[in-house]
Amino acid sequence: MIPTRVRRGIGGLMGTAGVALIAAGAVSFAQALNTGEAASQSLTAPAQASSPAQAEPHPAPERIWIDKLRVNARIQPVGPGARVGPTAIEWSAPNSKSVGWHNYSGRLGEGKNIVLNGHNNIYGGVFRKLYTLQPGDEVRLGGGGRQVTYRVQEVMILREKGQPLDVRMANAQYIQPMDDDRLTLVSCWPETSNTHRVIVVARPVTAP
Repeated sequence: MIPTRVRRGIGGLMGTAGVALIAAGAVSFAQALNTGEAASQSLTAPAQASSPAQAEPHPAPERIWIDKLRVNARIQPVGPGARVGPTAIEWSAPNSKSVGWHNYSGRLGEGKNIVLNGHNNIYGGVFRKLYTLQPGDEVRLGGGGRQVTYRVQEVMILREKGQPLDVRMANAQYIQPMDDDRLTLVSCWPETSNTHRVIVVARPVTAP
């Protein structure tokens, strides 16, 4: 049995303000609104290419492949949802077997934190087995006619349900904007519940 808190991998990761919430049977996130410029930027979708003839230098991710988990899924943008209290907004996963790309987060080749989320036990559970990934496993993202391979560096299972605000804020640090070239995958755990958060951090191994 997997312990209630598991950290597999190496290296520390930076933190910032935020709070993660769990909705019934779904992955959802709330991000603090008092984090200054980063929070205000998160409310605006990234600019799209001005001309179809001009290749987007940093395309949004459009598809994800995780061969170990037999995942081959479409990625769709997800934006801010309902306000949760006076200082937070909620982010939710697509209600389908698609993977959600947080539209404030990084794009391919941009050198920032790309944040993707997916359900674990409803709507097909695209990330049902996310917690089984190990350091060294590979994840591929495609978009704009290019493909980037990432190698898993760290896998965390963090208790979420019933935790105090400071713990939930610490859990949410991984979905914040970062000028750090990484891929962050997020879902819930265990497969029959949503009491914990699964966080997978991966680094690019091919030039975007």
